[in-house]
Amino acid sequence: MKHFRIIIALVLANIALTVNCQDHNYDAAPRNYDAAHQDSLLARQSLNSFDSALAASRNCQLSIVNCQLNALLDSIDHNNTTLIALRREAEARKLENRTDITLADPEVGLKRMWEGAEQTGNLTEFTVGQSFDLATVLGKRKGVAVQKNQLVDEEYRAQRMSILLEAELVCIDITYYNALAAELDRRLGHAHRVVEVEKRRLDSGDTDVLSYNNVVLSLSALEAEKARVEMERGVLMTRLAHLNGGRPLGFDAQEYAPATLTDDFESWYQEALQRSPDMALAREEREVRRSELSLSKTMHLPTLSATYINERHRTGERSQGFTVGMNLPLWANKNRVRSARTALSAAEAREADAELKLRSQLLEGYERVRGLQHTADLYRRALAEANNSEMLARAMDEGFISVLEYLQGIELYYDYLDRSLNADREYHRALAELEAWRL
Repeated sequence: MKHFRIIIALVLANIALTVNCQDHNYDAAPRNYDAAHQDSLLARQSLNSFDSALAASRNCQLSIVNCQLNALLDSIDHNNTTLIALRREAEARKLENRTDITLADPEVGLKRMWEGAEQTGNLTEFTVGQSFDLATVLGKRKGVAVQKNQLVDEEYRAQRMSILLEAELVCIDITYYNALAAELDRRLGHAHRVVEVEKRRLDSGDTDVLSYNNVVLSLSALEAEKARVEMERGVLMTRLAHLNGGRPLGFDAQEYAPATLTDDFESWYQEALQRSPDMALAREEREVRRSELSLSKTMHLPTLSATYINERHRTGERSQGFTVGMNLPLWANKNRVRSARTALSAAEAREADAELKLRSQLLEGYERVRGLQHTADLYRRALAEANNSEMLARAMDEGFISVLEYLQGIELYYDYLDRSLNADREYHRALAELEAWRL
């Protein structure tokens, strides 16, 4: 109502200005002109304030949608049964990677000799021995375990991203069907009014049965489409609950969370390169192979051993001492370093290949998203500038067009609106897939 009053004030001010200019009263005209001009400026300022308030309200709603989507993804991250199993499996693998990073177990021995008639040697011998693997002492095995654990984390992150991306795409589809269902509700309300009007005209003899049947069929088609949309939305809500570990979730957004793509591809690509799970996996695999190469070189060093000996003789005397040994790996580690070096070279080649593939995929996806964004913007601007639904309804009510012409015109508008909704969905789906590394 406030907006309507402002528009009326603006119109009256412009009328007053026109009338004053036509009176040829040049003494009074400047004063009237100034007053009208001030009223016009006040009205325009009020309209600008109103538009700013509308924009702020819409931004607030979009922020709420963004918060709702983030909360939903957090819930799925916590409750998804696949992710729960993957987290436990990752923890088990990380513990397994740390099983061989300690020294070998000490050896304890006890020898007892039975006293014989001619025995003159010792009766009891007690020994404690420990071997020292230099690869363990120098921390090489621990370094490999740390790198393998980081590789496990990156593998889990890639699987988590895949599941959260699936959930986000489901939410985008639900948003599309929510918006389409709301639009169909508006169309059904309008179609019911048209049917009622045509029914009264049919009863009064102002139209024929053919025209009435056309609007009834149009109404039936809308009802069938609404039923299909509700079915599709129900299927998606069930799928969303499954992703949340069987716990139902509510998501009633009819607009998408704010999402735009930067114009600077190179800086965006560098960020994607650093955060992409595929590249992180390739980098971690390379580091694992590098650590294994360092370990294999260390394993050519000898393994030391020390043993404490305590003997008790039949004469009651005791003697103590120790022995030191060395295990020389002359044959057991043959070709181990060469194998590790080859594995490292292969990992580096896979990393370079992964980077090349990633750039190609991101560039293709980037161009596709920019094109879809442009298409969606074109549909949106066209709908804002050429909305003929109300004019078609008035033209039919006043008898300027027939019911068949009205149905053809409104069907064209509805088809264009459906295309706009679908273009928005395709744009946001493509953008979500392109920036899945942000999850």
